Amino acid sequence: MATDPDKAAKVVALKKQIEEIAGHEIDVSPEQLFQIAAPFALSTSEDGMVKWWRFFPEPQRFCVATGDLLDVSGSSVAGADGKSVFRLSGFACAQLDRTIVGFAEPINVVATPRATSPSFLTMTSALVNNASDVEITVLAWNPNGSAAPNVSFDWRCRVVSIQNIQ
Repeated sequence: MATDPDKAAKVVALKKQIEEIAGHEIDVSPEQLFQIAAPFALSTSEDGMVKWWRFFPEPQRFCVATGDLLDVSGSSVAGADGKSVFRLSGFACAQLDRTIVGFAEPINVVATPRATSPSFLTMTSALVNNASDVEITVLAWNPNGSAAPNVSFDWRCRVVSIQNIQ
């Protein structure tokens, strides 16, 4: 990409700003910066089963076909306080087709730090907005138990999705 020196300096400045926002270095060419879009999440939906445990009147385990399980993965970064809170709707492509009307337990979330120094992640998940979304909270920790700021991590969430039957 042939640019004049003024534009080249602006591209370098833009890249630095994006890296500050992302909290880590990005490996992109000047041409890629002008695309202003980059993939950051994956999602799939497939038929699945949920195993239930009935406690009363007698303990019993049984399986129920759920219809669809939504599997979403993405990347994020903990803030300066070591915390990241996000909702599945911000990452799941399936939400865009309007066939998903809600979610149900169980919710399974796994997160893995992308770091060269030791760090740990803990997380919680909850159904929010009348079960129309899943909120995930990830906390990053240093080995000494203090909050670890700006830790990049990959995550994956699998949840039962309730479909709109037409």
